[in-house]
Amino acid sequence: MARARELHWTVVAAAVLALAYGLHASGLLARLEHGVADVRAALLAHEVPSDVVIVAIDSHSLRELNEWPWPRRHYARLLQLLDGAAPRTVFFDIDFSSETTEEDDALFERALAAWRHSPVVLAAHMQRLSTASSERAATFPLPRFARHARLASVILEPDADGLVRSMRASWDYDGREVPSIFAYGRDVPASSQVAIDFSIQPSSFHAVSYSDLLNAEVDFAALAGKDVYVGATALELRDIVAVPVYRSLPGVVVQALAAESLRAGPLRSPPAWLYAALLALWTFAGARLLHGRSWRRNALTVAASVPLLGAAAVLAYATLRVDLPVVPFAASGALLFVALTVRSLDHATWQALAYAVGFKRRDALLKSVVESSPDCIVCVDAAGVIRTANPAATRLFGRPAVSLVGSHIGAFLPDLARCDVGALSGQTVERQAVDDAGRRFPVEIGVSRVQLEGEQLYTAIIRDITERKTQQRELERQARQDALTGLPNRLALGEYLDRVLARPKPGQKVALLLLDLCRFKEVNDTLGHSVGDQVLREVSRRFSGVLTAQSFIGRIGGDEFTAVLPAVQNIMELDDLSQRLADTLRAPIHVNGLAIEVGVSIGIALWPDHADDAQELLRCADVAMYAAKRQGTSHELYAPEHDQHTVRRLTMVSELRGALGRGEIALHYQPQVNLASGRADGVEALLRWRHPMLGAVSPAEFIALAESTDLIGPLTEWSIAEALRDASAWRRQGVDLRVAVNLSARLLQDAGFPRRLERLLAEYSFKPGQIELEITESAMLVDPERAQRVVRELHALGVLIAIDDYGTGFSSLGYLRDLHAHALKLDKSFVTDLRTHEHNRVIVESTAHMAHALGLTVVAEGVETEWEKDYLRDVGYDLGQGFWFARPMAAEDCLEWLRTFGAERVDPLPAEPASHAPVAAANQ
Repeated sequence: MARARELHWTVVAAAVLALAYGLHASGLLARLEHGVADVRAALLAHEVPSDVVIVAIDSHSLRELNEWPWPRRHYARLLQLLDGAAPRTVFFDIDFSSETTEEDDALFERALAAWRHSPVVLAAHMQRLSTASSERAATFPLPRFARHARLASVILEPDADGLVRSMRASWDYDGREVPSIFAYGRDVPASSQVAIDFSIQPSSFHAVSYSDLLNAEVDFAALAGKDVYVGATALELRDIVAVPVYRSLPGVVVQALAAESLRAGPLRSPPAWLYAALLALWTFAGARLLHGRSWRRNALTVAASVPLLGAAAVLAYATLRVDLPVVPFAASGALLFVALTVRSLDHATWQALAYAVGFKRRDALLKSVVESSPDCIVCVDAAGVIRTANPAATRLFGRPAVSLVGSHIGAFLPDLARCDVGALSGQTVERQAVDDAGRRFPVEIGVSRVQLEGEQLYTAIIRDITERKTQQRELERQARQDALTGLPNRLALGEYLDRVLARPKPGQKVALLLLDLCRFKEVNDTLGHSVGDQVLREVSRRFSGVLTAQSFIGRIGGDEFTAVLPAVQNIMELDDLSQRLADTLRAPIHVNGLAIEVGVSIGIALWPDHADDAQELLRCADVAMYAAKRQGTSHELYAPEHDQHTVRRLTMVSELRGALGRGEIALHYQPQVNLASGRADGVEALLRWRHPMLGAVSPAEFIALAESTDLIGPLTEWSIAEALRDASAWRRQGVDLRVAVNLSARLLQDAGFPRRLERLLAEYSFKPGQIELEITESAMLVDPERAQRVVRELHALGVLIAIDDYGTGFSSLGYLRDLHAHALKLDKSFVTDLRTHEHNRVIVESTAHMAHALGLTVVAEGVETEWEKDYLRDVGYDLGQGFWFARPMAAEDCLEWLRTFGAERVDPLPAEPASHAPVAAANQ
């Protein structure tokens, strides 16, 4: 008998082993095994030191470059910047299979050809012929690119559950074997399938925003010897792959994970015979252990084995990189428990179990659930009459449950008064309800059909969704409203334009005005964001007061506002409105005792004249706004010729950041000649930029760009240091004279600037009285009191102050009196055509008399003829500066000029060819 029992449990074990192994071999347990692997990867999640750097085409880069697809000049520029960093590999996960413009394609080809390191790797794709077809065709980069690069496959093939878990080492592209990027340059069998280790966290890879790299805002030295992966990470580009653990990742990150998985070493699986032997040992040992014991003890034993199996799998993975499937072991334990438990139960035990499941207590349990539910639950018949109602119905409808029973459901849900309740069976709908006091409120209703003793009944679960609706409306309002000013935001602007353009009024145009504040960045930088926020609120109030109720006014970000006129008949009314909007900011804005002056530049675009849709209309207004800034006008109407500098400006802003480090920025010097003695008393330092591709860039162009960004401060301080260095070198060679440098308005608001200048003067052993800082009257307008304090500290150092471009700003005699200025520089616009314009001569002469009366040296810019030189000398001007004496020169040429002409009267320069029209001698 005992032998028969022994034989019995071994037969059970053999049957369970066959079933568990069969389930494993057939793949029916694959989904569970994947789940266990995912949990294991999540538990072992860790960062690893990686040589992969991801250059991310992220949302920030898309906004910065403001277009997609990007012109290939941006990829060419990326290679140029990376060339000096000397990365190990550069891989582009980007489709280069189609032609764009010849200029952009040629730029990218030249950049590939000029690459000095291991070849750039470009992506080969396999794309579906159509959405309805499963056939795919290979696409390669254009031959002109491929000849300078290597190819790698980027195919990511999901498993049966739709998640990418592994990658093939190579793919057949129409007879051509192309390695996957993770296997590129590695000794990996072409037919191998490499599992991706998702315990490696994506944060292991250093990520760099594409736009930050173009703007030279990264440490290029950190890229040396690294594998640089360039690809899309922005959600809007839809290069997102479904993966375990992290749910979804950008394709380029999955490629990097595969490469890092291979570097860590491939995962190993035990041989099939060894796995079968381990499973057999587990099953028979388990059967022997569970046989003859109570089902409660067996349940505890099987439950305890599950975490042990999981721990074993994690340990094997973490220490040996062995992928040990544990689901068959768990299935074996569960099947043994069920089989041995069923065998041990007698008839009476089965009856007890059935009773325990709840046959006798079912009605009481269901009633308890219904009574305690916070949702209103009512049971109605086919005619809509309420049969039962729980306590929550009393709270919802404000009537006792006893009075609810027998009433028609339509008395509380008016929409159901003439509706068949059965028609809503199986649905969840929203309706209006009414309580006993007549208050109407929204509810959500779910109806299900119940068959009870041959009668058709319906159970309705009713939930008050008033709070949800209120929150939803509030979220929708917040999503469309600027939190600071209360004005509509960019989303609301887009929706408004879509509505207006969808239903235009016949014969009328839609006008979009883009309003960008001037000098607001200086307010934020010098006075803080709290003051800036108060300024923005006051600006929004003033703008709103100008527009009518039929117009739209919104804030779309930073210091940018928009106004929309939905029905414009006469273009002249736009000039009038723009002028009135600009006039609202003529009065200072008073915040915390400060009088803050800001201006506005307005760009105007019309639909349908300039654009066919809302997005293009906003872009055209933006272009017109920048045209207004360049031309110094309050507003400009969009014109096609304004667009020619848009891409150039974006490129130049990023290029200007690195120009100093690359040695592209230099100082030139123009002598300031004493009109009485003919000798040079000083020189003015002027910035010049020679771009490697754009050539000589006009100072008027790049200084304006620097003023509109945070570059003007470092650029100005570099100019001062460079001028001191050159002047010190001249002094060592026997030439000692004053040097003048233009001072940015930004530094006039920087209380720490005088101390930094003092350190520079000490570093070069330079006398303070030999440097002259030229400031404009407009530079004093942001915060006049702060600017005057900075000027007083500079004067206390002994530094000379000159008022530059006198006569072109908001001229104030108070500034001349209070600034302790050394010199007054008359703007060259008054010297031009001096011989033929009598009014100019009146201004020139009166300025000289006033300056001398105040004890100031008076300087004339733009002297280009001998007549102008003699006239200015005769009316009392002390110094002259212009082409008549010398053009701006490099430091070495200026030193030679000073040695030759500085000690004697200056002879006139030879006449310039007609094609070389005089250019501005100042930085502007």
